[in-house]
Amino acid sequence: MAHHKVKKGELIKAGRVQVLLDTFYARNEPTIIRTLDATTRLFLRLRARPVLRLLSRMLGVVFSTGEVVTTERALRFIDAISVLDTTEIAVGPCMCQKALNRRKGSYLKDMVVLYGAEAYKHAYPAEYEHVTPERARALLREFHDEGLIPTFFACLRSEGWIYAICNCESEICFPFRAHQAAGAVMYAGPDTVELNLDGCIGCGTCVDRCHFAANTMVENRSRVDLSRCYGCGLCVATCQGQARTMMARQGYRRRYYPLDLVGDAAI
Repeated sequence: MAHHKVKKGELIKAGRVQVLLDTFYARNEPTIIRTLDATTRLFLRLRARPVLRLLSRMLGVVFSTGEVVTTERALRFIDAISVLDTTEIAVGPCMCQKALNRRKGSYLKDMVVLYGAEAYKHAYPAEYEHVTPERARALLREFHDEGLIPTFFACLRSEGWIYAICNCESEICFPFRAHQAAGAVMYAGPDTVELNLDGCIGCGTCVDRCHFAANTMVENRSRVDLSRCYGCGLCVATCQGQARTMMARQGYRRRYYPLDLVGDAAI
């Protein structure tokens, strides 16, 4: 059975070694999360945030880091890989909730893709289930409605090592909390929000939906700090005044989301 990865805008065979390496990582991921979570909490208690930032950048070279995208872009990625003869999409438990023994919202929300689907299925045969592209699309829409952040995760900071679309939140998700504490874990995606103040009715839903604290209310009108906007688009769908749209991010530096494979038609 072939397992695929992305390289230069194409889906190519990943190779057995890559699957085995990711399977090894998957089996140890709960332990890794617990260890890094405890380490992060320790450095924060010691007020050693500069050391934590350095450690975050060093570990990010090897361990997984993520790029935030809109749900529409995640859906387009599912479309792009649905041309494969076999389903290379599986869904299983949120590894952060599993590792830290905490629960909030959806539990089965870790969507592993391409060679990652096979790796996690090997590591947790009873917990991960292969799903069709249609089911994957439906789940992504459900996660969007729940207010989760679609994030493409990859190891070795390489597009060719994309293995999951995690659907993150800000309370339990370790990558999110680690990024807030030290940076260099989650990166802004190719889009950012655009606000039309004339359409804002002051409903405040944008503030509630934003995990990155990019939105605030000033004199009953919404304001957005674009330096804090990671481009998830969660605030756009629930804006009651339809005052928000997504636009291409200026100076965007592509990380993992495979624009060459998916195309840049959808924001």
